[in-house]
Amino acid sequence: METLPTTHQRQNLTAMGRNSGWSGRLSDGRKEEGKNRHPSFHPSTLPPKLSWTVHPLVENWRKSILLGVFLTLFLIGIYWGFQSVYIALLSATFLLGSLYKYFLPFHHQCEADKLIITSCCYKLERSWETFRSFYVDANGVLLSPFAHPTRLENFRGVYVRFGKYPPEEVVNFITSKIESESSS
Repeated sequence: METLPTTHQRQNLTAMGRNSGWSGRLSDGRKEEGKNRHPSFHPSTLPPKLSWTVHPLVENWRKSILLGVFLTLFLIGIYWGFQSVYIALLSATFLLGSLYKYFLPFHHQCEADKLIITSCCYKLERSWETFRSFYVDANGVLLSPFAHPTRLENFRGVYVRFGKYPPEEVVNFITSKIESESSS
């Protein structure tokens, strides 16, 4: 289950604006201070397209087992409380439906002109021109259509999860796209 950064957490993150770099830990444990200090960040060394799949159910199997046990016990409790299979099935539908981002795999494609996120019944396609800033956290990147932090980012922004893909490649690719769009 993914969570977007709160306002307090966002204050601790570095806003990705026109002249700022990101500050965070790389997957190999090194600390990176700004995009220009990373040796692999150069627009000519970036691939023309990134593509990866994120499936938290498979990637976090320990959490998945605990979630399965919890949901099973919870649904058994609902059945015992209401003595109705229909209410238990309706509850299961709502519970599993609200956790679809955890149960279903999502395929991310970062292309030269747009971002595409797809799942079985879901497709989001946005051009890089839509985004004006972004925020990096441990699990992914929040792409925001606003230049400055606002509470609407969680509703209008797009959260791109890293999954098992190297975070520094995703961040460098997004930095090159949003900076090139904002400078033109």
